[in-house]
Amino acid sequence: MQNKRLNNRVGGASANALTMPIVVILSILHVLIIAVIVMINTNSSNLSIINSNAGQYTQEATSLLAGSSLLSETSSNFVLMPLTEAGEVNVAPLQAYAGELSVPRRGDDILAQFKTHKINPEELGLLENAAESANYMLNAQLHAISLVSSVYPLPEIKPLTDIPRVELTEAEQAMSGEARMAAARTLILGSVYGMNKQSVSQNVNACVGVLQSTSAQLAARAARRITLLRTVLWIITVSIIVVLIVTFATLYRQLLSPLGRFVTLIPEDVPLDETRGFREVRLVAAAYNDVLKRRNALDSILRSAAETDALTNLPNRYRFEQYLLESESSGYSMAVLLFDVNFLKQTNDTEGHLAGDRLLRDAAHCISSCFGENCFRFGGDEFAAIVKDCTPDAIDRMVSDFEQAEKEHNVSISMGYAYAEEIGQTTFRKLLNEADQKMYAQKKAIHSRLT
Repeated sequence: MQNKRLNNRVGGASANALTMPIVVILSILHVLIIAVIVMINTNSSNLSIINSNAGQYTQEATSLLAGSSLLSETSSNFVLMPLTEAGEVNVAPLQAYAGELSVPRRGDDILAQFKTHKINPEELGLLENAAESANYMLNAQLHAISLVSSVYPLPEIKPLTDIPRVELTEAEQAMSGEARMAAARTLILGSVYGMNKQSVSQNVNACVGVLQSTSAQLAARAARRITLLRTVLWIITVSIIVVLIVTFATLYRQLLSPLGRFVTLIPEDVPLDETRGFREVRLVAAAYNDVLKRRNALDSILRSAAETDALTNLPNRYRFEQYLLESESSGYSMAVLLFDVNFLKQTNDTEGHLAGDRLLRDAAHCISSCFGENCFRFGGDEFAAIVKDCTPDAIDRMVSDFEQAEKEHNVSISMGYAYAEEIGQTTFRKLLNEADQKMYAQKKAIHSRLT
């Protein structure tokens, strides 16, 4: 019930209302960071693959052109110069030719390899044209070498024996040696051969250009994605920093700062602010304020019990002494009055203590009603009153009213008072002694008359 009452009183946002969303937001942002980093790594790997493939594809395509050129050059050297100056068969160009034939970079080889790659139809079409022209050139070269070797037989040595032989037609076999040599030169120096040679170069270069252009576009797209992802990563990182700063600032303002003020204010016994901070902080402040209020109320009760006479509700002798200490100053007039209730013992003995208590309460009423709020019960049947800033005439009127009140309440009270126009010219003790002497003188006189 107490907790429910406090909750209804303080209001405010709970710390959990801030903590849970912050935890969720930070968790989401951290997951996004991991996802973005994975995507950056993936795109970086793709970019590396694109650049690597571009280099590999370019190398493979240009190797077709290089191989075709080398075969063309070595075969042309043999056909144009089949014999050395010593009159022997010129096998050196053919050995280079045979060595190049053993390398798997012929047109069909490169084309078959390219078909396993992920390239677009345009690039494959250009390479097919180059391979077709290179195959034509290879066939023409082998035909020309066969024609020349029919005139100048080749020695049966490696690697010349690995060069494929083209079977001559009957017409070619019927030709003279000069005619065969002329036919061989026509095959590798003719316009058709030249056109195919140019076709290989143009198509390979065009294919390389398209390959490089495509790779550059793919690389540019991958680089843009990486740049975008890095920007997103920075934004998320800055967002996390902002969230942390806002969280810390909120915690400081709504939690740490109020608690710091509480530490300062609690030793001073002052109420805490219940309107600032998280609900939990406000609940602490409200609970403390309730405890402080109850403690102050208890202090007030205890103080009242310590300073008040329970029977008459007048301040007691302790409060009288304290009042005198608090009034040690000058600049005003004062009258000190002392009272003693007559016949209290006889009343207690003959009528009982309840009657005696009633007599004391009536006496206290007479005194307080006539002499104001600064009236005190010393204890037993003794009372006192202090009147500040008064004149002798005013005191006389109060005394007259007091005597009339005695008659109305049927009580007998001995009284004596002392007056000072300037309290600074005397002391409270002197006034008390003077009032005490007068009061006992009056009491003695009253008792003398009745005995």
